[in-house]
Amino acid sequence: MRHIFLCVLALALASGLAAQAITCHDVQYTTAANGASPLSGQVVTVEGIVVAEVFYTGTSATNMGFVISDPDGGPWSGLLIFTNVYHPARGDKVQVTGTITEYYDFTEMSPTTSFQVISQGNPLPPATLVTTGALSNAATAEQWESVFVKIENVNVTSTPNNYNEFNVNDGSGACQIDDQCFPRSGFSWPPITTGQNWARIQGVVDYSFSYFAVNPRELTDMVQIDDISNATIRIETTAAEINTQVPVNVISSRIKPQWGVASYTASIRIDPNKVLFHGLDFTGTMSAFMPTYSVSAAGDSIWISYQAQEPITSTADGDTLIKLLLEPISYGESILELAAFNYDTTSINSITSGKILTAIRRNIAWLNITNPNSAKNIFNPEMNEKITIEYGCKSSSTGINVKAIVRVYDVQGRIVATLVNKNISNALGIESVLWDGRDANMRWLPIGVYYCHLEVIERGTGQKEVTVQPIVIKANL
Repeated sequence: MRHIFLCVLALALASGLAAQAITCHDVQYTTAANGASPLSGQVVTVEGIVVAEVFYTGTSATNMGFVISDPDGGPWSGLLIFTNVYHPARGDKVQVTGTITEYYDFTEMSPTTSFQVISQGNPLPPATLVTTGALSNAATAEQWESVFVKIENVNVTSTPNNYNEFNVNDGSGACQIDDQCFPRSGFSWPPITTGQNWARIQGVVDYSFSYFAVNPRELTDMVQIDDISNATIRIETTAAEINTQVPVNVISSRIKPQWGVASYTASIRIDPNKVLFHGLDFTGTMSAFMPTYSVSAAGDSIWISYQAQEPITSTADGDTLIKLLLEPISYGESILELAAFNYDTTSINSITSGKILTAIRRNIAWLNITNPNSAKNIFNPEMNEKITIEYGCKSSSTGINVKAIVRVYDVQGRIVATLVNKNISNALGIESVLWDGRDANMRWLPIGVYYCHLEVIERGTGQKEVTVQPIVIKANL
């Protein structure tokens, strides 16, 4: 296999301090005729969600990189990080630092110098529908470099060659399908024959030897039978303000009239400590009337049921099936888990959860301390438990220029550990750290009450905000 993915990542240093992370779009968008990034040759930090793994050319099965994406996908939204050092999981939100270069006219980041997983289990951006002709024309294909895309209703025009590449065409021009996301050792495509039709092929786009190619990440990214079982459902990640109700879209792929779909059921889980459910809204959606719904006593599970006389249809991917009315009551990210979904009696396997993103808009130092097992500020290091400390400050559309210092004190007011001393770079103004109950010398602290102290310093004005919350270290009874 001869293609090599390459990606761009960014860390801009100003006065020796880490700058705000930039997006894949910031790196990739260009008006240059050769597609070169305007940041080529610079060291930058890029933040994105891992959507695919990449393997090195040849017979090696060694993972040699990963592709990240901006959360919403779309043109210019993807980058490949070319490295065999870091191996994040799909759905990880990461920040990676390195040098932007152009490898045979393909924008890449290599080498990488630092890496951080910010959060895990994030919803993946939706695959953007493009035509095969858009990928066969260099003038229109550049914007899809390293982007997660899909093509539909394509016919095979050439069978796999010695590099495991084959061509497909939806009538707008032929483009290439490649296997860069599969380990080289022992991999082969399912039977591919000329004239064969595929309903959908999705993957990330690479460029080499003057060809742009779609690289499926797994064989389930290739769908041959066009029916309701291959539908996709996702909850849209939505920005919201604290204590303000917001509609959150549940998005469906195209539903054809001939499929005769007339009902759906959904099971959704939320964290009632962070989000409140206020009902549904069907206006302007694929649903002709209000579905029935119920909520668990704890407020953490929602069940939705819809049964119509007429078929549910949509003419394009990305239509809204129904809207959830939700209210964030805590800052930060809150998962909206799509636990199960059925169209009629068909269980839909391609379902994607979403998030509500709530930024801090006030001049405050914010702390939220929880044990993932109990949602309280009590943990037991003897049981290998760790406490999650979320910390944050005001964010804005122009970025964040604030340093955060998180310290732990004992009841005598002595510093026992400094957990954070760095700039906040997350766009929401909120980051987190795990503490395992050790002091600055990596010794276990005795049971008792400790105090987590957050100080945030605005770098431009020197303004400080502080807050304190208790943490309890307990032991087995």
